[in-house]
Amino acid sequence: MMNRYIRSLMQNFGQRDYKNFIGYVYTTLQKEIDAIKNKKDKDKYIKIRKSILEYIVSNERAITSELRRNKIK
Repeated sequence: MMNRYIRSLMQNFGQRDYKNFIGYVYTTLQKEIDAIKNKKDKDKYIKIRKSILEYIVSNERAITSELRRNKIK
């Protein structure tokens, strides 16, 4: 599931820079979190954001390689 979500984020990103991608992921998920009114759901999405960012950091080479392969739209 996480890998599918990250691929979706990569496709919508449109750049090749790894550090900008991390910022993009954080702000995209923060917008979703800010739109939620329920505290329980916010906490759930904060945990999801944290796990996605941990995955991206621990798989930096694979993510960077995938970003480079994606064509800029």
